[in-house]
Amino acid sequence: MIHMQHLMEKKWNYLLIRSSLLFLLSFTTTLTEAQQLLYEIEVGEVVSVDIDRKGYIYVADEQGNLSQWIDGEKKRWYSPSSPAAVQIDAWAMLNTVLFSEDWQGIRILGQQLTEQSEYIFDPGLVEYASVATNASDGGIWLYDQGSFRLKKYFPNVKNISIDVPLEQLINSTSWEPIWMREHQNNLYVLDQYRGIFTFDLLGNILSEPYTVKKAKAIGLTSDEVYWLEKDELHFKALYSLETRYIKLPLKKVEFALYDHATQRVFCFKQKMMYAYQL
Repeated sequence: MIHMQHLMEKKWNYLLIRSSLLFLLSFTTTLTEAQQLLYEIEVGEVVSVDIDRKGYIYVADEQGNLSQWIDGEKKRWYSPSSPAAVQIDAWAMLNTVLFSEDWQGIRILGQQLTEQSEYIFDPGLVEYASVATNASDGGIWLYDQGSFRLKKYFPNVKNISIDVPLEQLINSTSWEPIWMREHQNNLYVLDQYRGIFTFDLLGNILSEPYTVKKAKAIGLTSDEVYWLEKDELHFKALYSLETRYIKLPLKKVEFALYDHATQRVFCFKQKMMYAYQL
């Protein structure tokens, strides 16, 4: 009787393990097959990319020429009067802000990608900005590398409303921000060496940096931050430590964007854009 019970327990354990393995295998297969290629299209040289809240894609080349892509079609484009590499902030939708480290200023484009205004930073207020982004109140967040300060600058009135010295907050020998974005009443800054810093809108650091390896930029959705790492798109919840990742079907991807509404991933490699459905 005891021997029979032992055999039954072994058989039951085997069935449980087998069922668990089959479930995991089926889940992995479903995840891989779900990445269906929707289209691939040549977009030209890619130096920076962004996505707005509608899922429209923006691509800039080394000269600062900007193109907008909707469902695989080039809809609008912009060519600057003074060519230079730019950082793109298209998240606000009402306008697209282009920042140039070379000419130390911003250009604001309307919804048709027509230039609305151009502002050169006042050198008396901003020594040297290495990264900048749009603020929800009409200002511009920037890191003033020359003075080692985080600032909010209003270019139309040439005024600084927030000026945060960073010596007491960050080790200056290892801080090199390369991307920033205001989102849901926080400011997210990607440091090349230490990862993602989160500031409130007064310039206070809210938490220790979250480690991110070799990312050129990060993306944001309503509840997650994401970044490209080793041919995988990694996600972290904004307000918890929950993480997940998507293994990309392409190798050596240069940039990747994610549209939460349509569950699509856009990969950029060798002047091509590949759109995948998850």
